[in-house]
Amino acid sequence: MRTRIALQKQFVRNYGDAHASSRRFLLSNMRNIRVVMFKMRLIRWLALICVVVLIAYGVSPYFSFWRFTAALRSGDTKALSSRVDFPAVRASLKKQLVARFASAATGHKRWNKLGPTLIDAIVDAYATPDGLAALISNPSALKDLRPRRQAPIAKGVNWSQLRYALFTSPRTFVVDRKGIKLRFRLSGLSWRLYELDLDLGGTKS
Repeated sequence: MRTRIALQKQFVRNYGDAHASSRRFLLSNMRNIRVVMFKMRLIRWLALICVVVLIAYGVSPYFSFWRFTAALRSGDTKALSSRVDFPAVRASLKKQLVARFASAATGHKRWNKLGPTLIDAIVDAYATPDGLAALISNPSALKDLRPRRQAPIAKGVNWSQLRYALFTSPRTFVVDRKGIKLRFRLSGLSWRLYELDLDLGGTKS
């Protein structure tokens, strides 16, 4: 009788130990499953965030260009100043024109004295919030060093003459309008116009 009771107690103890072990095993597996599910959710969220960031990055220069044209069309000087690096634009234009006309006027003493000054004055008149629309509308005027007309023509820019708009590097973007290329550069979180390429052939800024 005592042996039978001892065997029953031993069975109960063994059963209890097995049950406790199974319970610990199940709890451990559940924790592992939760960790795996959490990691999978985290990976999915990170992937989604990366996709959203990439889409926003890919769209951002086109959106910035649209806002640039809106500011140009409305004559919003403040908005244009924040979207255009005017010192860089002026330097680029002067470099292109000086290279073109200096090679064509080699040996002309009058040009050597007055040419750079004339280019500086005309470029300074165009590379302003007010003169930018005139330059984009008629780039040949600056190519021929014709002074800018003072009449406002901001609404005269014909953007239907765009040829293409695309990335040239991860931080630069170009818009090709007939006769001129507008080059934008990523500065911080915004794209700014930093160069107007007059497509003068042999010159390159």
